[in-house]
Amino acid sequence: MQSEQTFDQLPQIESFPKSLSDRAFAYRALVEVGRFFRYKPLGGFGVFLVAVCLAAAIFAPWVSRYNPNALFTGNNPNYDPKLAAQAATDPTLRLKYDSSVFTPGKPLLHVGPSAAHWLGTDTVSHDLYARIIYGSRTAVTVGFGSAAIAMVAGTILGIMSAYWGGAFDFITQRVVDSLQAFPALVLLIVFNQVIASPNIYWIVLSLGIIGIAPLVRVVRSAVLSTREEVYVTAAQTIGASDMRIMARHIFPNVTAPIIVVFTSSIGVYILAEATLAFLGLGDPTAISWGQMVNTGRTLGPSSPGMAFYVGTALTLTVLGFNLAGDALRDVLDPRLRGRGGRAGF
Repeated sequence: MQSEQTFDQLPQIESFPKSLSDRAFAYRALVEVGRFFRYKPLGGFGVFLVAVCLAAAIFAPWVSRYNPNALFTGNNPNYDPKLAAQAATDPTLRLKYDSSVFTPGKPLLHVGPSAAHWLGTDTVSHDLYARIIYGSRTAVTVGFGSAAIAMVAGTILGIMSAYWGGAFDFITQRVVDSLQAFPALVLLIVFNQVIASPNIYWIVLSLGIIGIAPLVRVVRSAVLSTREEVYVTAAQTIGASDMRIMARHIFPNVTAPIIVVFTSSIGVYILAEATLAFLGLGDPTAISWGQMVNTGRTLGPSSPGMAFYVGTALTLTVLGFNLAGDALRDVLDPRLRGRGGRAGF
């Protein structure tokens, strides 16, 4: 007679390993990030550069070492304390001697790198490293602000233009054609000449308006194919409103190109703001990389450090956003997956 076995005596079946979808969100996120850096090394390098720029902008007061507007002075070997004391009671002495005799310190004008000033100073005796760090705040504000304005307005107009069609689509596309008929730099100069002294917010607005036109074209082309899908026809059949169809059924399916354009355009806006500042058309009160490059250019070949350091920061930032945007395009665009290795996840 076969003996009965308790549950503990039955052979245990080994459990299958958990799939990635069964793991915790934090674990899945780390795996996806690791895959991204593995299969997209250039994109990972771009993300690293973007992270450095964002960290510098966010934590500027802690990593800049000095106030960006502080003026630095050094020991003045020409200073004569006796003459300085006499000049306090006899102002005519200032007419006989050079002004450096009466000041204990002299401004540190565009001095070279040192332990006190890692990248040296500029032409006004500001610490150049601190100015570059705070310049990243201006770059990030302009880049993300302009891209956000263009993304919101361009997405709304592009979706409505493609879905409704007809007269609305015709008028919208003619306005887009008009904006794209003029060079972007010319439009920026015109916009910034409307007011006497453009500030950083006006520059963000003008750049965002100019960026609406290309995004409308991208979104419109994506919606033209999406609106013919079965789920859109089913929503129309049950009587869903146009706004609900565009918000719930069309927009979620065209987010991939929108995200790619948003990421890639940030570097373009940063470079555009630097160009305006280089030409003297930016915000005169803002710490801008373009204005610092222009100042360094005036120093000539004898002092190339300022233009080189600031230009390197600007170049790496724009390069980072471009590389990150290209890699994100490969990941989100299903047509590019599987080409030349593993393009997506």
